[in-house]
Amino acid sequence: MKYWNQFLEEAKKHIPKSIDCEIKMISSTNSLTRFANSHIHQNVEEEVADIYLTVHKDDKTITLNSNITSIDSPKSLIDKALAEVENSPNDTGWAGMPESDSSFNSYKEIEPKNPEERAGKVKDFIEVGKDFNAAGYCSTSVDHYFVWNTNGLESSDSTTSAFIDGIFRTETSSGSSHRGGTSLEDIDSETAGIEAFKLAKDSQNPKDIDPGKYEVVLGPEAVSTILVFLGVYGFNARSKIEGTSPIQMNSQQFDEKLTLIDDPHRDKSLGFKIDASGAPKKTLEIVKDGVPKSLFHTRRTAKELNEDNTFHELFGWGDSFGGIGTNIYLNPGSSTKEDMISAVERGIYINEFWYCRVLDPITQVVTGLNRNGSFLIENGKITKPVGRLRFTQSFIASLAAGNVISLGSESRFADSEFGEGILNVPMLHLKEFNFTGGVSG
Repeated sequence: MKYWNQFLEEAKKHIPKSIDCEIKMISSTNSLTRFANSHIHQNVEEEVADIYLTVHKDDKTITLNSNITSIDSPKSLIDKALAEVENSPNDTGWAGMPESDSSFNSYKEIEPKNPEERAGKVKDFIEVGKDFNAAGYCSTSVDHYFVWNTNGLESSDSTTSAFIDGIFRTETSSGSSHRGGTSLEDIDSETAGIEAFKLAKDSQNPKDIDPGKYEVVLGPEAVSTILVFLGVYGFNARSKIEGTSPIQMNSQQFDEKLTLIDDPHRDKSLGFKIDASGAPKKTLEIVKDGVPKSLFHTRRTAKELNEDNTFHELFGWGDSFGGIGTNIYLNPGSSTKEDMISAVERGIYINEFWYCRVLDPITQVVTGLNRNGSFLIENGKITKPVGRLRFTQSFIASLAAGNVISLGSESRFADSEFGEGILNVPMLHLKEFNFTGGVSG
């Protein structure tokens, strides 16, 4: 915190009173233990502190950012911003900055975890599958965020996170598992290892099956991928402004079993409780009983659509990108994994998706592949492992009314193609999912 206080006090001396100014700093200690060939091969730790300076003057706006060690002085950074803002275009979307009464202070001194603690989690993962080749990582982070602006706002927050992500491989198969939490103590790496080992063991010598429409039982990582695509490209208010969002507010667009909440204040929730502007985040109902209720807003998008700001400006992305939910919870159901599989006449169990790309943002048609554990289900039982399949599927339609058969009774933080710790989700059993070919088409 001393770096922030020193920088800010010096910066205040050089900010003209006639401008709007916002200064932010994110300070992180990121620690990583990597393992491959069932042995730890790397321990690294990095301390970084990045400064973001926004200046709004004469209807023009500019934001500069730099690592604090690369800045000659606060004065030099401010002088550079004041010079460059003159050449910026008029900013008609400027929505101002939060007022002083939005200040939120929850800074805490937190000691980073040591490598031995991460190594213990890696050991627990590896030992359950000694006969197979294990690889992956265990990470811990301590993050601090500070915001000040010329309206008098001063906010701060601190957060911690821990993850383990690992895979077991054989010559013909692989199985992966992921766990996340606020601390290493929250991480059950042995259970993650058991899950990954069983997937790798059971999926050896996979068989090709014909493409087509199948029932699917989706693991949390596959569910997380669907929801994060909808969050970034659908519920982001910027997409609505640009005409590319498929979300239809207050209509029965999704199955009534689905309720989606963004809740940064839930016990053990990951991430900061303030958004990038320094204002406190609020619990937001995104989808209630299948009905979309809110978009993710920043100051700019709220102004453009004349709606309330939901405080979802993301750190480092800027308020022009639009709002992104980072504390998304899909309410669980009452079915176990065994319940879901036993209810399938003919379908596929999928552990996770990867290499997913949007083909049509309006319908949310996405193409991608399955990996790290997929199995054919026949008459309520897993009968054989299946190889790589390409899907081409509208994620909106996959969650539409009547297509969601059941939700899992247990939820956890799941990885996604946009990062880990964003979503906490259960498994899903869907009536229909469209597979269009093998890995090459």
